[in-house]
Amino acid sequence: MTERSFKMQASFTVEAAMLMCVILPVLLALLYLGMFLHDKGVLNGAAQEVAATADLNRFRNGGNARLARKADQLADRTGASGKAKSSVQVTDHEVSASYSASMKLPGLLPKLFGKGTLNTGADVTRILPDAADTIRKIRGLEYVSAMLAEG
Repeated sequence: MTERSFKMQASFTVEAAMLMCVILPVLLALLYLGMFLHDKGVLNGAAQEVAATADLNRFRNGGNARLARKADQLADRTGASGKAKSSVQVTDHEVSASYSASMKLPGLLPKLFGKGTLNTGADVTRILPDAADTIRKIRGLEYVSAMLAEG
């Protein structure tokens, strides 16, 4: 029985080492991009939820305080960014909710480019409809459609 020996050249090891210097940072960049987009989506959803809830709370006693507590609870949902800062302003005609957070990037390369953090956040402004005006429009449409049905 003859033994076969495989000769491996040292250039394969060098090529693999050089390739890993390129592949690993790309994989890590994709991982951090996923975490960044997750946090941005969570903050956008939180801002939308607070803006939608504002319409229900504007006629209740202590509605703005309840809305601020909800905004703070939703700010805790982010992952890599840590705790987000929330801000809610409600007027008679509109509500605006904003969240801001920053995600730190590891390594030397981001710091060399002067960007050690990525800012995540969301701003939402929603116009609060006037219920009486909407009811008037609906009743007007009912009246017009009844007149057309008769005529």
